[in-house]
Amino acid sequence: MPSTKSSLAAFLLALAPLASAHVLLETPVPYGAATLNTNPLLEDGSDYPCKQREGVYAVTKVNVMPIGQPQTISFQGQATHGGGACQVSLTTDTPPTKDSVFKVIKTIVGGCPSTNPGNVGTDPFGHGADKFQFSIPDTIPAGKNYTMAWTWFNKIGNREMYMNCAPITVPASSQRRFVQDAASDTLKERDFSAMSALPDMFRANIGSMGNGCSTPTSGSLVAIPNDNVGTNVQIIGTEALIPPVGSCGGTYGAPGGAPSPDAPKSNPQPAAPVESTTAAPVQPTTTTVSPPPVSISTVPIVTPVPPSQPSTAAPVPAKPSTAPAAPPVIPGLLTGTCSTPGKSVCSPDGTAWGTCDEHNTVIFQKAPIGTKCDPTLGTLVHTKRSRVFIA
Repeated sequence: MPSTKSSLAAFLLALAPLASAHVLLETPVPYGAATLNTNPLLEDGSDYPCKQREGVYAVTKVNVMPIGQPQTISFQGQATHGGGACQVSLTTDTPPTKDSVFKVIKTIVGGCPSTNPGNVGTDPFGHGADKFQFSIPDTIPAGKNYTMAWTWFNKIGNREMYMNCAPITVPASSQRRFVQDAASDTLKERDFSAMSALPDMFRANIGSMGNGCSTPTSGSLVAIPNDNVGTNVQIIGTEALIPPVGSCGGTYGAPGGAPSPDAPKSNPQPAAPVESTTAAPVQPTTTTVSPPPVSISTVPIVTPVPPSQPSTAAPVPAKPSTAPAAPPVIPGLLTGTCSTPGKSVCSPDGTAWGTCDEHNTVIFQKAPIGTKCDPTLGTLVHTKRSRVFIA
């Protein structure tokens, strides 16, 4: 009969995989479900891929996944480490080896496997983590078996890579061999080479198996390189992404058209408000006029610049971006300020007139020969025949 001490040791050994109580893949049903624990891959990458162990590729169930049909990823466990970034990838190798190439079909940035800022409860067998959906794209050849990998880079805690694998089959009946070619209006055989064009799965925190790449410090959300992120990207939250460290390859921009790591997609920080610097338009000479609201009879006038006299005017201060741009001021034109946009304005001497614009600026034009602008009426008056022209 075993001693109490040996029984306790066996019990503690059985609990060892649950000590850190992370999460493991529940659906799709993973390979080696009976021996799978919640631990990450070893930091030296020696158990890559799929957490190598005795019985690693034992099949409990082959998961059937027709092309385009929604599939659910769910988890068991409670230590979700503030979420992080996850990927769903496929390889044609069944079972896979360390040399297998996994192709990404979905990337989840932030909030995976949970949007909870910490962990989800205390039950190591709990189901508090979130569920996610994906589907097999039509670039994947049907009628074949694959190994699906779920990988996770946790946000909080040690710099780790989690990887669970599952056997799947994509039934041939879910995909037509021939597709309609829109250009020629004929049937053509589907091009399955597109699978090879999908990005390779991102690897980090597993020594040489990850090319020495590491995710950023604890509390940071990793920016998966553009070469590995793919176009089917689900972004959760607005947190800035931080590039990984080391020999990670690629560039770091907006994932799948999403925002760049330095500029999150939603809720970008608005620029500090700019104080309006609205002022009178640039005057083409050194003669200036005070800007109080003016009646038609007291519109300020600026004498045109003689051709030989250079302008000493300062640049026009930029108006706020929400306001229409001020019209250019051409040297040699009579300009002034005004108080009522849309209203005709006469020069004090009656030799010119113009219309007040939305910037409370008037650019005068000479009155036609034989007419004069009446500053009290806002009209052009024919000096010889007393003919009145409404300006």
